[in-house]
Amino acid sequence: MRNFAFVIIGLLFITLPANGQSDWKGSYSFDENGGKNAGGAVIFISHQLKILDGGEGLAATLESNGYQTSTNLVCSAKVDGTRINIYFESYGEDNMFEPYKAGDLLFALEKKTLSGKTKILTHWGKFTPAIPGNQKSGKVYFEKAPDK
Repeated sequence: MRNFAFVIIGLLFITLPANGQSDWKGSYSFDENGGKNAGGAVIFISHQLKILDGGEGLAATLESNGYQTSTNLVCSAKVDGTRINIYFESYGEDNMFEPYKAGDLLFALEKKTLSGKTKILTHWGKFTPAIPGNQKSGKVYFEKAPDK
């Protein structure tokens, strides 16, 4: 019978994020510029999406502010392949309107490589931009801010 000697020099543990969740964490922005209305007021709306760790997965907040707009939403976020789905959970403070119900799919973001660069495409759900020209799904709207 042969004797085998095993020597363990070191162990390397790598923690991989479940479903690529950490790739999505961060801040995203999308600005709508609708020019001026008939009275000369600037039609500009800024949307800020933040995706972060939640209690049992990813959470998100969505704030939209600007021309006739004030929205503060608390959301959940679920990764599905190359997409992340943003679901409405509840209202934060200072909302002009409250049209959503818990569980509504607001929109999905999808990572897609186009011309050698990764782009983030938006697929609108219950949440849609105010300016009609921005309401087509499958285009780049949200841009991820550089990590700090």
